[in-house]
Amino acid sequence: MASLDELAAQFGGSSAPMQGVALEAPAGVRVPWQGLPQQKADEARLRASEQARKKIEENAKVVQQGGNILQDMETFGALNRENRTGEWYTGIQPGFTKGVAEQEMEAITSRLAPGQRIEGSGTTSDRDISMFIKAVPSIDKKGSVNQSIRDNFAAQYEKSKEKLQFLQNYYDQYGHLNGADTVWEKNYASKFIKGNKSATKQSGAKSSIFNAADAIIGGN
Repeated sequence: MASLDELAAQFGGSSAPMQGVALEAPAGVRVPWQGLPQQKADEARLRASEQARKKIEENAKVVQQGGNILQDMETFGALNRENRTGEWYTGIQPGFTKGVAEQEMEAITSRLAPGQRIEGSGTTSDRDISMFIKAVPSIDKKGSVNQSIRDNFAAQYEKSKEKLQFLQNYYDQYGHLNGADTVWEKNYASKFIKGNKSATKQSGAKSSIFNAADAIIGGN
């Protein structure tokens, strides 16, 4: 009895999956237009695409703002490495005795509000992309404490940036975001467990991250 490959070859074909034909969703995920008549399917496809693009654009704005905040924290850290903070006299030190570095660090602190959710992290944003400023670096804190604050926010930011890129890739492949959160949780979210040091590595990556968010927001 001829095999499936042999039968297919008789007609100039192959039993292998067709190349270049895009799948509409991962296995087990229902497509928004599945089972609908052609006209209704086209409408559902357009609606799902618009919703996905809106979500990605809104989340890109959150990531971009988070990147700006992280940049502020990194600037503070660079100054902090050259200037000791958290000394006993910090709280009673007159303003006119503070150097340029201390004044710049205080300016950064004033821009960052503890407990503040990044603007745009509302109900329409992805829960894995929402970011909170849980604490701010300051000259009243020891350098090691300020470093920990930066690391914690950097971990939030890294997860947000990775999830944004995942959503963009998912949309590019399928044209919708149905099932995206489930796929993320199953295959990617565990990478960002608490204490994962790789999530805080930012060196050499900032400019490309900012450019990616700008491109998504601008539709490039």
